[in-house]
Amino acid sequence: MTNRRFTPTLLQLILALAVVLRLAHALSLNPLDVYSTGGDSAWYLLNGYALVTGQDNTHVTIPDAPHPGVPVRLAYLPTPPLYLLFAGFWQAVLPPAAAIIMIRLFQVLMSAALCFFAHRLAAILGGQRAGLIAAAALAVSPAFIVEPAAVLSETLFMFLVGAALWLYTRIFAPGEANAARSLIAAAALFGLATLTRAALLLFPAGLAIHLLLAGGLRRGFRQAALLLAIYTLVVSTWTLYNLARWGRLVIGGEGFAAFLFISATDWQGPEALDAQLAETAGGDVPDDTGERQEIFQHAAAQIIAQDVPGYISRRLADLTAALLQPHGTIYYGGESLKDLAVDWWLTDRSPVGLLRLAQGEWFWHKLVIYIFHYAGLLLGLAGLWVSRRNWRVAMPSFGFILYILLVHLVLDALPRYLFPAMVVWWAFAGVALSRLRRPGTAARW
Repeated sequence: MTNRRFTPTLLQLILALAVVLRLAHALSLNPLDVYSTGGDSAWYLLNGYALVTGQDNTHVTIPDAPHPGVPVRLAYLPTPPLYLLFAGFWQAVLPPAAAIIMIRLFQVLMSAALCFFAHRLAAILGGQRAGLIAAAALAVSPAFIVEPAAVLSETLFMFLVGAALWLYTRIFAPGEANAARSLIAAAALFGLATLTRAALLLFPAGLAIHLLLAGGLRRGFRQAALLLAIYTLVVSTWTLYNLARWGRLVIGGEGFAAFLFISATDWQGPEALDAQLAETAGGDVPDDTGERQEIFQHAAAQIIAQDVPGYISRRLADLTAALLQPHGTIYYGGESLKDLAVDWWLTDRSPVGLLRLAQGEWFWHKLVIYIFHYAGLLLGLAGLWVSRRNWRVAMPSFGFILYILLVHLVLDALPRYLFPAMVVWWAFAGVALSRLRRPGTAARW
């Protein structure tokens, strides 16, 4: 009998590197800090714990967690439940510190799997070389390395969307023999992604149109009907739960009107938002999220109607700013690299001033994030151009980018909300870079 040595492939080495880098960052953080810093992370933890343990209409505290607790009304949750259930489960079965470690560990594995999905997606778009480039870029990108340590829904959302896009795109790959199975799995994953972040709610409708265009009327109609049926079935589980328990109609989530109101105004913090809402309501703001959403809708409609050109200008400016600002720099704190660079350009422009800028807090970490961000955008645009003739395969991924931009043109736009699209930007960037020939030959575009 011969001894066979395991020789890892390049993709396996990339995935292993992704796990190591993410683990090194996640395990370097104090797990209990996430409770005391507040913000969205603490909100997810406390509401998730309440949802899993069934605590309702009460001031919820987690035993041994350094957080004063919050009042929770499960009937009025504005977000879909999947990340709340994920975060709440680990807190229900483990002490707080161990629960945070397990949340981060699973998110590290999800983030590494996302590199695999990006590889598969880019390989369908442009070949194995494109896939390896995309996987390697995500594996070493600082923004993707630090993200799994954050107790936020982005990692789970990107994991589900990345898997769904790969499986959906695989339907149109040459020689694919399990198209129906891939379509069913993709539809279910898109449904779970919507139960993580409701902003994805209408995206499968665009995919149904794509199926009609790419597969012909008869076959495309059958595939679109299957996609929408499975997707609706998954998303409706939260709707049916809310109807059965609280008699409320909730489709995905109830936060759309609030985001619409925020997008129509200048964000000045939650206190200012509540004050504006109380002024519009003419008194105390009701706890019922349905009533709150009606107030948000009415207030947003009033603001938009008063100055439609101004609203459009603000939305374009906010979306552009969110697209050009890399996600991930906020984790390093300190002064804004962009603000420091603009100040140097406007007031100094000297080599000495530039040297002082380079010696600033976390300068090089943030600079690398900027480099990866803009490389992904610019090379992704080149990859989109390269893939223009292969529209049946490329359209779903391009459609996801376009959908995210359009949704946050209407709703609030933050770098964090646009970040999931960077997975697809880098898949197209891999296509562009894979077309570069070896030294001595010309690039093929």
